[in-house]
Parts: sequence; structure tokens; C-alpha cells
Amino acid sequence: MKNPISYFVISLCLALSHNVMADNQAPSLERWQMNMIYHPTEYVLERESKGFVFIYDGFDETQVDQILDDRFDRIDHMMFTRVKLTDSSGEILLDPETGEELMADDGCD
Repeated sequence: MKNPISYFVISLCLALSHNVMADNQAPSLERWQMNMIYHPTEYVLERESKGFVFIYDGFDETQVDQILDDRFDRIDHMMFTRVKLTDSSGEILLDPETGEELMADDGCD
């Protein structure tokens, strides 16, 4: 499976898979994603050197800002979707009408 589109589709499926997971599994997905960011395998680094982009899903703005600062050398190979908006203290913002977490517009409409 050396087709870059296949890698993209698999990455997208993995990143978005927590949409169908139980809420109690989301922390393990977040840990897995953080591990991919901070402890990438040689294989991942090799794929990135060939243009591979990994899609990370469900972080909040504070986490994304920290990741971009910490891993500036790899930001060309990261995409973040469904980023939760936060206030100045880092608390996730909620829609006052629905109580749902507010998400940044990722431009993927």
C-alpha cells in the first residue's frame, strides 16, 4: 500500500474514528495522538519526509497552540480538525443555547 491517498484515507479514518467511540475511550485516543506527535516512529518520520500529513482530531486550542510551539519542526505535517475553542484561561467554551462545545471553523465545509 504505497499509494499516498491510501495513507491519507487511513489516517483520516483513524483520526475521526472517535466520533463513533464511547466517551470513555476518547482519552485513550487523545493519548495515542499525543504519542504520535511527541514520539513519532521512524516510519512516521519517513512518511512525513515524503509529504505525509497526519490529521489530529478533537484537541482544544490550548493543546494545539502548545503542540505547534513544541513541535514547530513538524507542523507542515499536521492538520487539526474539530478544535475546541477556549477562553483566555484555557477552559473550553460552550454554546450558551445548547451546552455543546464550540469548535473552530476548520474551513472543511
